[in-house]
Amino acid sequence: MKLIPIGERVVIKSIQSEGKTKSGIYLPKSEDKKQGIIVELGAFKENISLKVGDKILYGGYSSEEFEVEGEKYLIIELKDILAKFEE
Repeated sequence: MKLIPIGERVVIKSIQSEGKTKSGIYLPKSEDKKQGIIVELGAFKENISLKVGDKILYGGYSSEEFEVEGEKYLIIELKDILAKFEE
């Protein structure tokens, strides 16, 4: 099933961090960085430099989590995307 977000929204698959530092210190959930991979893009009013497969850093508190065919996804607004990673 393909899910297309409406408006300036993005469907992402969240990347879960290990929850602890390299030295073995466990991090509380609030310290967890929010990273994800773009799965689908909605319709945008202006040209953006994002595409399916981009790894992003996102913030904000308004996201919708849902599950499709056993996979968990998030829908976030474009304004909540803080940066994208480039290799």
